[in-house]
Amino acid sequence: MSEKNKLASETGAAPAETMIADTARAHAVAPAETMASAAARAHIDDARELAGDRLQPECHGAAEARDIACDVAIVGCGVAGLYCALNLPSTLSVVMLAKTTVDECDSMLAQGGICVQHDDADYAPFFEDTLRAGHYENRCESVDLMIRASRSIISDLVKRGVGFERDQAGNLRYTREGAHSRPRICFHSDITGNEITSTLLARVRELPNVRILEHTCMDDILVAQEESQVSVGITTKNEAAAQGEADAAMQNATNVEDRDCAPLVTAASATQHNVKPRQPQTRCCGVLAHTGDGAQLRIFAGQTLWACGGIGGTYPRSTNFPSLTGDACAIAARQGIALEHMDYVQIHPTSLYSTRPGRAFLISESCRGEGAVLLDANGNRFTDELQPRDVVSAAIYRQMAAEGTDFVRLSFANMPKDEITGHFGNIYKRCLEDGLDITREPIPVVPAQHYFMGGVRVDRDSATDMPGLYAAGETSCNGVHGKNRLASNSLLESLVFAQRAAWDMCRKLGVKAPVAQTYPEQPCGADAQAYKRLCAEAERKTCENAAQGEPQTAAQTRPQTRMQNAVHDRPQTCAQNAGQSATPTEPRNAGQPGSQTEAQTCPQNPSPSDTDRTASSKEVVCA
Repeated sequence: MSEKNKLASETGAAPAETMIADTARAHAVAPAETMASAAARAHIDDARELAGDRLQPECHGAAEARDIACDVAIVGCGVAGLYCALNLPSTLSVVMLAKTTVDECDSMLAQGGICVQHDDADYAPFFEDTLRAGHYENRCESVDLMIRASRSIISDLVKRGVGFERDQAGNLRYTREGAHSRPRICFHSDITGNEITSTLLARVRELPNVRILEHTCMDDILVAQEESQVSVGITTKNEAAAQGEADAAMQNATNVEDRDCAPLVTAASATQHNVKPRQPQTRCCGVLAHTGDGAQLRIFAGQTLWACGGIGGTYPRSTNFPSLTGDACAIAARQGIALEHMDYVQIHPTSLYSTRPGRAFLISESCRGEGAVLLDANGNRFTDELQPRDVVSAAIYRQMAAEGTDFVRLSFANMPKDEITGHFGNIYKRCLEDGLDITREPIPVVPAQHYFMGGVRVDRDSATDMPGLYAAGETSCNGVHGKNRLASNSLLESLVFAQRAAWDMCRKLGVKAPVAQTYPEQPCGADAQAYKRLCAEAERKTCENAAQGEPQTAAQTRPQTRMQNAVHDRPQTCAQNAGQSATPTEPRNAGQPGSQTEAQTCPQNPSPSDTDRTASSKEVVCA
């Protein structure tokens, strides 16, 4: 028995190659149902019965599709998918899909840490840092929610077993990265993502209501119409030919300035004629997928979450796993689900330079936060290393062009050796594998594609504009990051909005969430005043940028602003499905951040400690 299957048997999970079951088995292992989940299952069964062979994919030689029914389907096993599962009650049956293995997700690779509102006085500075890094194109309501939820998220992670670094008094240690005005990043050595993701995965494996299917790739979503008919968006040969012509037009239109980071997206006009608006009465009722051995699966679900990562696998040089190829975005485009800011791709300034093919190894920004500096060929500093990532990356490219070199150098000379081998032990060991000792010499670094700020457009509850379908993590675009992500905001944003997706699912299914919300929906007191000021500042900055001729893509500065959707060409999904351009549509509840008319009771934010997970008993009321 393999080590992986041995571990699976010990935790009560089925081995990867046998984790396929029919509907009868899925019902047999499901927990006791509430009235809500039973009603949802009845709807799923009706949809499956009506669908029949019309769900069979048009794949030559494909095996007959097998059916699985569940209350919630989650595509992706990174922090967003795992945390959503943990925030659903045990009365709901959950099926999770991993395209490869559960440990091949970018959440595992995050090095620097996870941001948190350091204290009550840090709300405005944290907000301002996020806006400044994002060129003020952030959606302010999303930034606000992320910051005010951060302390409860950290407390919950600690309660679940995540081990953050602490000082001698037992308090959380904080580090600093580029574009942060103060240290506010919790961390675990230089493998924070691995620590958080592994811990959450262990907690999920303990849940009797959750099944994880590894080596199971999403090909499409199952879509129900008002008549309870179900269909999948299989592309015909004529549509594929038309998409091929569109792709060629987009390729001709592409102007690639960076030879190592070819863009996934180009001008919207290239495929605008292929737009197919989605009928407003349709809803998502599950996922069409296939396993590693080619078996087709139809996973019927009352609610579905896309949490399947970004687009780094489509780039020749990226810090991402190659399996991350924008599958959800391609399906969304074909189904007419709103996309947003598809051209907002972040290039990280420092990956380890290597001529070997494969995933680029990231050199964490927290290295520069703790004193590492960038040097030119003559050993001189040429930029401020703590500027936002896009600014530092641009400076590195200019320096490389001026010198005619393929890399610049990162020096750790200002950092104590015990800090290098302790805090950055993983980076130290990885560099030694390449014959580089960062305690003795500078190392060669070069920018690489790192993060995707755009994606499937969602609202404050992570809901897309197709009922029954949510998106969280790098797959989604909730506007938190704007045009450029602030360092170490990605893990926090993923967790906050995955939890909000779970809460909204619970409301739709009529069940109680296992973790209660401890922060108000709207900012209160001093935070409310700061929020109003910062939103006005973001609007002003956006107008200034527009007046100066900086390209704008419907900047996300006000919740009530209608967002435009960028149109993208098709990333290669594992099923080689041809994508269509997204129609500019507005998700449900867009522009209604203040839909609650009654006064809200606003508990103070809990401090991130081992024991304090609930709101303070002292309350204030928002007028």
